[in-house]
This record gives sequence, structure tokens and C-alpha cells, in this order.
Amino acid sequence: MAHWGAPLAPRSGVSGADVAISESFLQTQSQLRDNLARRVRQLRRGSRMSQRDLADRAGVRQALISQIELGEANVTLDSLLKIAIALQVDLQALFAANAPARPLGAVTPPRHLP
Repeated sequence: MAHWGAPLAPRSGVSGADVAISESFLQTQSQLRDNLARRVRQLRRGSRMSQRDLADRAGVRQALISQIELGEANVTLDSLLKIAIALQVDLQALFAANAPARPLGAVTPPRHLP
């Protein structure tokens, strides 16, 4: 299995346009992961939380928080929503450097049921 950042090898029958689209996709994917990594770390530290604190509040594994902050995670939308709620930000704030750090309305972290 190829690593997410590994270049795609052209196959027979694959046009140059397909390869260009794939390279563009990989570049965009890399930029999104880098932005997400930077913002999650920034928001977590700004909230004075450790990775473990954030993981516990979001109901995800600490290893996932670490992978996100290293730009290595292929994170699900569900996990991103949990992390945003735990950080008390809306989802777009996880990706945009100029997004508000805190929403106007209060967001309550999800409760863990026994």
C-alpha cells in the first residue's frame, strides 16, 4: 500500500491529465493536513490542554491527536467534529488560520456515557 504522500506511478492507460490531477490532489491533501496539524496544536495549547486532555474531552485516542498534530492522520469527520467541540470551536476553525478561536455560542463537549 502506498503512503499518502508517495507519488502515484502512472499506469498504462492513464493520461497525463490524470497524473496531474493526482499530483494536485496530493499537494492539496498535504496542505490540508499541515494546516490542520498547526491549528489543532495552536488551539490545544491556547486552551492549556495536553494531548491527553484533548483526547479525553473529545473521546478519541491520544495517539490520534498526536498523529493529527504531526500531519500523519487520515482523520474522520466524526473525530474532527469531536475535537472541534472539545476545543469549543466550529469545524472551520480547525483549518483556517484566520478563523475565530472561539464561537459566539457556547459549545458543550460531548458527555461520555457509561
